[in-house]
Amino acid sequence: MNAIKTLSYYCLFLFILNLHANADEIENPDCNAVHNVGKLVLKSNLIPPFGGKSEFYEITEEERIDCFNRRQVFEYGAEYPIGSKISILHGGTVIIGGIIDNDTLLVQVEYSPKGMKIYRSTLDPTDSNFENAVSEQDYISVGVDNIEEFFDIYGLRFKPLNIQVTKKSYAWSYEYAEDFVLFDIEIKNIGKETIKKAYTGLVFSSANGYFNGSNYPYLDDLGGYYSHEKSFDDCNNIIDNFDLMWGADNDGDPINEVFTNRLGIVDGQSIKSATSVSGVLFLENLNGKFNEVLNKSCNWYTLEFNPQSKLNYREIKNNLGGAPFTVEDNYHLMSNGEIDYDPMYTASISQIDPTWLYPNQDYAEDISNGIGVISHLLSVGPFDIPPGGVLKIPFAYVAGENFHTIPTNIDNLPDFPSRYYSNLDFSDIVTNAQWARWIYDNPGVDTDGDGDSGLYQICVLDSQLVDGEWTASATDTFWYRGDGIPDWKAAGPPPAPYVWLDATHNGIHVRFNGSRSETEKDIFTRIADFEGYNIYFGRDERETSLSLVASYDKDNYDKFVYDFGVKRYIVQDIPLTLEQILCTYADSCSDSLFDPLIYTRSEPLFKLDSLIFFEKHAFNVEQSAITKVYPNARDPRLVHADSLLVSDYTDDGYFKFFEYEYFIENLLSTVSYWVNVTAFDFGSPKSGLKALETSKVLGIQEAYPLLHTDDLSVERKQVFIYPNPYKINGNYRNLGYEGRTEEDRPDYRVRELNFANLPPKCEIKIFSLDGDLIRHLSHNMPEGDPTNSRHRWDLITRNTQMIVSGLYYWTVEFPDGEVQMGKFVAIM
Repeated sequence: MNAIKTLSYYCLFLFILNLHANADEIENPDCNAVHNVGKLVLKSNLIPPFGGKSEFYEITEEERIDCFNRRQVFEYGAEYPIGSKISILHGGTVIIGGIIDNDTLLVQVEYSPKGMKIYRSTLDPTDSNFENAVSEQDYISVGVDNIEEFFDIYGLRFKPLNIQVTKKSYAWSYEYAEDFVLFDIEIKNIGKETIKKAYTGLVFSSANGYFNGSNYPYLDDLGGYYSHEKSFDDCNNIIDNFDLMWGADNDGDPINEVFTNRLGIVDGQSIKSATSVSGVLFLENLNGKFNEVLNKSCNWYTLEFNPQSKLNYREIKNNLGGAPFTVEDNYHLMSNGEIDYDPMYTASISQIDPTWLYPNQDYAEDISNGIGVISHLLSVGPFDIPPGGVLKIPFAYVAGENFHTIPTNIDNLPDFPSRYYSNLDFSDIVTNAQWARWIYDNPGVDTDGDGDSGLYQICVLDSQLVDGEWTASATDTFWYRGDGIPDWKAAGPPPAPYVWLDATHNGIHVRFNGSRSETEKDIFTRIADFEGYNIYFGRDERETSLSLVASYDKDNYDKFVYDFGVKRYIVQDIPLTLEQILCTYADSCSDSLFDPLIYTRSEPLFKLDSLIFFEKHAFNVEQSAITKVYPNARDPRLVHADSLLVSDYTDDGYFKFFEYEYFIENLLSTVSYWVNVTAFDFGSPKSGLKALETSKVLGIQEAYPLLHTDDLSVERKQVFIYPNPYKINGNYRNLGYEGRTEEDRPDYRVRELNFANLPPKCEIKIFSLDGDLIRHLSHNMPEGDPTNSRHRWDLITRNTQMIVSGLYYWTVEFPDGEVQMGKFVAIM
């Protein structure tokens, strides 16, 4: 912890907020909660509120474990995109400063590893974590700062701010929402005195680069303050104004002056380019009715340097002159109302600059080039928080791709920072930030019922030729800003179907039920917007490894209408069925000669004073290898609830009408496969939202094309082991038989021998030729698990050593006492 000094006039304190654990919430509180349902992987409810590194605590091995799935987590604060091993965040935290009885108090909201963690999710309404869930992955922490006295490791006394902090963070897997995590922090004054002139700040330090476990990707980053002014090309692409504090690698780490998303080899090390950008923004609209009187500041600093204006100069109580170590210096930065120039401009600030102090020339050029560690602080205030009052701090951590597009752009620094800046592409992170704000405050939704639904643009949908001039005959309202009242709602795809995998000999039987997928309504349109299913299949669970093997898609069409205002065709309405098209545009609803696809962009239909053509929406593949298990089942939507019969339901309790199946055949029985079924909707043409599909990897299941254990119990098969013999030079890893998704682990850590045709429960023992016990493995898998007939062994002995070459014996003891035996050879 940084040293704190007591200064004249104000008594200044710094306090690291401790959260008191509730052991009922998680099994072991010394761990992380990680947002990983989308493309962005972000640690939340760790020691800092977001991010992974803290200057105040040493991260232990246990704190590198996910609280809820017990898996190892990425060491840095964020990874983007998921599975890339590219770090984008060093760490982040929230600072709150205020004055009580002339004492300036500052709380750096850092969550202790003993903090309470709660998990909720909207993924499954039948799950106990579903109630009150906001997103697919909610994490919640609650803690207080109200102890009478506290001594830190320096023996310094602190005075509490008397607040209760509730932190909630939300993440989604949807295509438009997979690049950000939303935070909702509530600060409640539980003391007896008003906290006056309170400011809140987001501290953010980026760390961009391929991370191999020992390098330091945060030593060559740049960042700054990006203010986006409202812009729009047409009614379907309106971006509102907002302010963003961002950070990125200084050059994107090109490989031989080429950006690559594939593994490249440099000096014998596999790396990838780091071309993305990330940042934080407050979700409240600073120009809206809630925050219209607030000051905002955006400051940055290194350990050695802190840019300051001549008007607000303050001597920083830091021997090196940079990072603010005291409460007073932090509070000054949060409340100074300054927007610092971006670090890349440091070397270009001259001695005669009318606004800024001349930078320390010992560091100016390095800072402009991105050499060193830069921390950014985005702040707003002041607020007065009376006793019992609550201050809400909603913000988003957002990432964007393709920020760096020119590998040689770094050559413009330090001499031409404006040229360097103009070559950066903010478009993706701007779009993602817009969606983050829309989820927080839904545009066009009057949340509090006061008649205000936000800001909008009038759009022309259709025109008529009147007296020789085209005149708007149909308009629509495109809302691009909400009413200022938080909604915290995201438009999502239909729920994923319930999926079961049954292993067969050299094949996998995929069975799924879409009772929820096809009937649940969209939260905004209140329409059941289900469009179809996709089945994905691959050798491991990474999205990049999955292939689309089958689709089921409703038979419907998009209608394109020419907009004479913007002079192009625009998709209108939701997809139409053939019957709807016939009833509107054909001679009759039963006109079998009318084919909507004969009308094209170049040869449209002129009807009702409009130019119109149609295209298939998606693939229109209702008849496919995906078949209904019960083709004659009744549609429950057409049957009164009182008339439903037991015969309308499957043995699992789902409607037979929505039961489907698909067979994947001709598979190798010696390797595992991963399968998932997704549901997708038809999108939202009005808002420009593409069709949404459920995650390809959430809920994915593993299966082996071996006889199911139910079949094995009827006709017990001989257990076998493969590969046999196991050869150290067998090239198994390159062939994909071992070490998939574990590229960063050496060969000797990913070796595996496989036992197959096992019952769900059994005991496996491996012996040397002399009868010595080498390893005892307990196989215990749930009934019905498609992987329960197989067990992996890593070739490690019970003494944690790799086995040596030789002949080995194995036994498998079944629950009824039967024992099968065999042998294998290892050539090491």
